[in-house]
Amino acid sequence: MNQMHSHGFSRREWEVLLTDKFLPGAVETMTEGSVGYMASESAHDRLWRTQISVHPQSITHTKSHLDRLPKEQRTSVIAHVVVNGLGFIEQDGSQLPFNDGDISFRNLESPSRIVFEQPSVFFALKLSRSVFLNGISFGKSRTFTAHPRITPRTSLCAEAVRHLLFGKASAVEDFCISNALSWLFAAAYHYNGEEIAKEEPRLENGYRWQQILEYIGQHLFEADMMSPSACAKRLGISESYMHRLFAQRGLRFSRYILNQHLDAAYVLLQNKTLRTSNTIASIAYQCGFKEPGHFSRVFKQRFNVSPRDCGSL
Repeated sequence: MNQMHSHGFSRREWEVLLTDKFLPGAVETMTEGSVGYMASESAHDRLWRTQISVHPQSITHTKSHLDRLPKEQRTSVIAHVVVNGLGFIEQDGSQLPFNDGDISFRNLESPSRIVFEQPSVFFALKLSRSVFLNGISFGKSRTFTAHPRITPRTSLCAEAVRHLLFGKASAVEDFCISNALSWLFAAAYHYNGEEIAKEEPRLENGYRWQQILEYIGQHLFEADMMSPSACAKRLGISESYMHRLFAQRGLRFSRYILNQHLDAAYVLLQNKTLRTSNTIASIAYQCGFKEPGHFSRVFKQRFNVSPRDCGSL
């Protein structure tokens, strides 16, 4: 299953489906048309799973999203087993990249974000807290929280998980797989092989970072609201502190805003109806660019295609 299913869902349909079947969240996309597809789901004693295909997108789970979950679900853990894809997860101040075959873990007690930077196929699972507590004393189980983590494909447990998820099992085999997966996910989470001997560096103030991203998403096309000083002032932080949060993630404020504008322009240029009623210059202006020539240059640098040829892809 290497490509998006032919009858995938639109962005709005996708958000509704994720909320109904998996987890409430806000979806932002970079492409036009279908956004995602969810294959048949299955539930076992301590885990729920489904296979998902997505186009490039980000899914943000804010505090308000998590507050809608039943109390017992807030102690669950979200795991993604990547079949093929590329992206990163963000939670609790950490930004962790994933690639083909990796397993990501996040908790449902604090806001998080997952970004798919290319078309991706993965298994999504909700696992009960008890999956991760094998061998942990009862006293610790009351305070256990699954911190964001990536287990690399090179680990034996990651390979075993992927093998079992793809298995076509009989009723007896499926029962065994259910129990095996619980143990394997626990092993994958607690895995501490040589290739990940030291923890990823924790990034400063994940809550503030989420606030910044939400502010940018809400005011992206309001030029007077998109200066570094305006953003910092509205959020009640210093401009230097805001720039530091971007730098810790390998980003610059101006470049991030530029890329957000370019992503929006890409979506508009892919829409044939809008292309008919708007010139490229008009679309560039709508997306925050004052000079059509500058827009064309940076657009081609980012997407390796000119704005004029973008709609024919």
